[in-house]
Amino acid sequence: MGGMSRRKGCVGERELVQELNSRGLLCHRTAQRRGDLGGAADVECEAMPLHIEVKRCERIHLWDWVDQCQRDAKGEPFVIMHRSNGRPWVAIMLLPQWLNDSQAAACARAHRSNLLGLCGNEAL
Repeated sequence: MGGMSRRKGCVGERELVQELNSRGLLCHRTAQRRGDLGGAADVECEAMPLHIEVKRCERIHLWDWVDQCQRDAKGEPFVIMHRSNGRPWVAIMLLPQWLNDSQAAACARAHRSNLLGLCGNEAL
């Protein structure tokens, strides 16, 4: 991967984290916390047990991405978050996980609310 593509990927991860946090989740980039971990998820959201892979590119390589996530997630549920220039974020996941997705997001929002309730009005 070239430097320009890698930078676009990092910017995409930051964009997604900001978007998810603004929607009530508590997320962070994994590379910024622990360094580049190879098969680790690109983004983690507390209390949301999903391997999150971020793809910020123009061309869609759906089945390559799905195969990569299945390898990296090691049997755990995953979601591919994709955005191309001038377009909104799109979530790509397998049907069984999609059926459970709204419950996972609700649990993650409740987790953040509980933390904020315990910590007062301090920003996390």
